[in-house]
Amino acid sequence: MMKTVLVVDDDAHIAELIASLLEDEGYGVRCAHDGHAALREIDREPPGIVVSDVMMPSLDGVSLTQHLRDRGDATPVVLMSAVYADVDIPGVRFIPKPFDIDYIVAVVNRIFHDAA
Repeated sequence: MMKTVLVVDDDAHIAELIASLLEDEGYGVRCAHDGHAALREIDREPPGIVVSDVMMPSLDGVSLTQHLRDRGDATPVVLMSAVYADVDIPGVRFIPKPFDIDYIVAVVNRIFHDAA
């Protein structure tokens, strides 16, 4: 079974960069460009991990994560932002932007490894 990651970022270039990196690591990757689209993708086919920008129009990454937790979804979430986000939500890791591409891959690898 392929491990899947949902990448959520309103900047298509960043979403495509992260998706490409994770695909090179052998992950199945889907992208959404806002929180509402991410919820639809999660409902359609739940991913193993969500990697999301924090600051997005409409539904931001923290609100997306809170929606997931409110409905009992414990999918691990990695939040990314240029502005520090003090997030106290179970199963959430934070990566500051600009990010080190190797670090994102390492975090995703670690989350899947810990879940195994």
